[in-house]
Amino acid sequence: MNYLKLFLRLIQDQFKYGGRKYAHSKQKESTDVLFDDFGKNWLFGTIAKYIKRYSNLARERDLLKIACYMFILWLKRGFHLNKEGSEKPIDTTVEIKTKYFNLFKNRIENRVKNNIIDYHKPLQKIYKLLYKFGQIKFNKIPEKDLTEIFILSYYIWKEQIPLKGKDLDTWLERK
Repeated sequence: MNYLKLFLRLIQDQFKYGGRKYAHSKQKESTDVLFDDFGKNWLFGTIAKYIKRYSNLARERDLLKIACYMFILWLKRGFHLNKEGSEKPIDTTVEIKTKYFNLFKNRIENRVKNNIIDYHKPLQKIYKLLYKFGQIKFNKIPEKDLTEIFILSYYIWKEQIPLKGKDLDTWLERK
């Protein structure tokens, strides 16, 4: 089984459902509004909360949320527009996420194929990177760090989640 393809499909499901769940307008989602109103660090704190919760409960959905937020941050930084990203945060919608998800997937697949990440203590590494993000200007967050957190989340999911795709936080209203 190709676990990376499954993980990426689960992330796509996560952002499509999240876009419906947290819709705001045709130009931005609630994450964008909160980012504008409270600054970037509220988002890093939210993601760090999922790290702490995963440490206690080992729930698949927390890893999926961490990875999904890395895709959203990748878009907010503007790496879908150019290699350096944008000086200003970019608003996101399900339409934008869907349009650029293949580009993001290609970058992730290339990094995984090149295997240039140290997987030692992945949760602590993710937390340290999020902490670092909180200390620097948003437009200085490197693409490499966002994709590293995504891949570390994938690595933990692949190695530690026995029933993949069973603890999803998506489409619960239909069940």
